[in-house]
Amino acid sequence: MNKSRYNIIARFPSKEGLSFCPLWINPDFMLAVQNLHNCEAKQLVCYKGDEIKAVMPLYEKKKLGISYLICPTSSYYQGLWFYNLGKKGENRRLLDELNISSDIAIWLKAHYKKMKFKLMPENYDVRGFTWKNYKAKPLYTFTYDFQEPLKLLYDEKTKLSKASIYNYQLDEQFLPEEFIHLLKILYQRLNKDLGLAYSAFQKWMEDLYQHQLLSQFNLRREGKVVSSSLVLGGKEDDRAYLIMLSTLPEEMKNGASVVHYLTFIESLRGRFDKIDFCGGNNPDVARFKAAMGFKLELFFIIEK
Repeated sequence: MNKSRYNIIARFPSKEGLSFCPLWINPDFMLAVQNLHNCEAKQLVCYKGDEIKAVMPLYEKKKLGISYLICPTSSYYQGLWFYNLGKKGENRRLLDELNISSDIAIWLKAHYKKMKFKLMPENYDVRGFTWKNYKAKPLYTFTYDFQEPLKLLYDEKTKLSKASIYNYQLDEQFLPEEFIHLLKILYQRLNKDLGLAYSAFQKWMEDLYQHQLLSQFNLRREGKVVSSSLVLGGKEDDRAYLIMLSTLPEEMKNGASVVHYLTFIESLRGRFDKIDFCGGNNPDVARFKAAMGFKLELFFIIEK
């Protein structure tokens, strides 16, 4: 085995030494995830000399004294962020990122018997992990770039036309109880379990809202909230993340979901460059997002 080219440590989540601190490695976000999932949040930090070259969030649990990494549902990605690679050519940067991910793969294998984490779409080169015998499973999400025109397919245009008679109105207001109410209805309709206590999930929402990392958008009909969504992203993020949206079943056939998507997208214009809709792996959801004109993007879940 080659000697590591980098010094890698795991530290308590911090902004120390970081020129920017996006959502998934933001200490306030990571600690909220830690509290919700009863795990230990750490930042894996990769140094070359005194200079930080990469940061990655880790969520650790222990069983019978053995540490392992989990993929918390409230942290859709656990991406790898690169720093201080300079204005190099594309191939030089590619090689640097590959060397860093390879050394991180070695470090993780030495510290954890079992692990699972989801990289971001930007982390498309997973050879540093697969060459160290990690499994990389492809997953999909949909995104929208504000520089591109939004082209709805015919079915969604029809729903939008139908929705016009209901005079839906969107507002941005933090109403956690309203969202939890709609979320319970959604999971009952799907005959699924959230997997978390609703009170703990609401506390997570409140923590992130307090730190200006979460926004809530509510679609109303005659003053009543009929659809609500949660969007993650702070001042240091160029990409917003729609992590949850719940609409009353009787309003979905009236086109409420289409109106909700289109109006909240316009509300975010100028605040972010891009929106990630966090998912495209369920057939019905994937069909809807494709019909909305969103772009399909690939990302990977890494397992060992």
